Amino acid sequence: MRPYTCFMERMTDKILVLGSCLALAASMRGDLAASVVAMLIAVCASAAFEVVGDGHRKAALALVLAPLVLCALAPVACIVVPLSSYDAARLKTRWLAVVPPAFVACLGATCGLGLVTVCQLVVATLFSLALSVRTTRVLEGQSQLHRLQDDLNDRLIALGEKNAELVDAREYETHAAALSERTRIAREIHDSVGHLLTRLVLQVEALKVVHRDDSAVVEDLDEVLGGLSDALSSMRRSVHALEDSGVDLGCELNRLASECGIRNVTVACSLDVAPPVMVSRCFLMIAREALTNAVRHAHASDALVAVTCLPGLWQLRITNDGVMPPQGTDLELHGMGLRSMRSRVLEMGGVFSARVDGGRESERFVVFASVPRGMDEEACQ
Repeated sequence: MRPYTCFMERMTDKILVLGSCLALAASMRGDLAASVVAMLIAVCASAAFEVVGDGHRKAALALVLAPLVLCALAPVACIVVPLSSYDAARLKTRWLAVVPPAFVACLGATCGLGLVTVCQLVVATLFSLALSVRTTRVLEGQSQLHRLQDDLNDRLIALGEKNAELVDAREYETHAAALSERTRIAREIHDSVGHLLTRLVLQVEALKVVHRDDSAVVEDLDEVLGGLSDALSSMRRSVHALEDSGVDLGCELNRLASECGIRNVTVACSLDVAPPVMVSRCFLMIAREALTNAVRHAHASDALVAVTCLPGLWQLRITNDGVMPPQGTDLELHGMGLRSMRSRVLEMGGVFSARVDGGRESERFVVFASVPRGMDEEACQ
């Protein structure tokens, strides 16, 4: 429930109760000065109660009983009992709500208030109590409704995030399946059609040898051989195109992360521009070898694979928290595959390094590769 709304609800109620108190003062025709002082004290106590609230029980109880003590000293001050009753009904100790009506009855019996005055006080006090209880229940119901709405909104947000994750996962799986299917088709074409065309080329070559004395036949066979060679070249280009389109760096890195055997692998590969196929294949080879080394030799439990697109560079950074090699160890001499990684990167004009990074308590083994972007590539957005 909004604090401002609660405050306005309470102020509206207290204005009504204060109106009943003024009506009582007009009907009693007592000492006007004493009535005004009593009203001011009661209003101040009620305002202080709004500030203190029922969280400070002792202070709140004192503010509720103060006007009643004033009534004991000056019976004409009984006109403020309804206002005190309104706040008494809001205390967590519910039985205190019966104190003001009981006090009115005792005051009427001991101070000689008229029956009409006592009845008016009782009616005004009961009205004040009922109004306070009604407003409290309404505000509690509204507060509970707002809590339910907030909880519902939180759940809707969580469901939206979960749905977005599921959509992303489904798109990723669909994309990965499409890439896998392209690669499978390329391999089938290469293995079946490619093998058949190669065999036909060999057979035509053999026929040329058999009919080498017949120039007309040889000429026809050369024409057939040219057509078969063109078909074989076209098939190879198509297969290469399918294989190249089947390389998605992000999908492949996520697949490697799930299959490498390391418990927690984080892949950061959100690129606006897809790397060239040669760069993707190079980075995949390095990532495969680095993650394999992290499992076999370092027994790592956490790893990070990050690909970054810079205006002039493609960068790959792989870190793990495994067992660090002794200081001064030449890793490339210990058959850990770093030589092949370095060679592959250097062939593309890049930079490669493998080192231990971080302090003693946060050491991580880092494999870093940087490959320059081609001059014809667009700069990263």
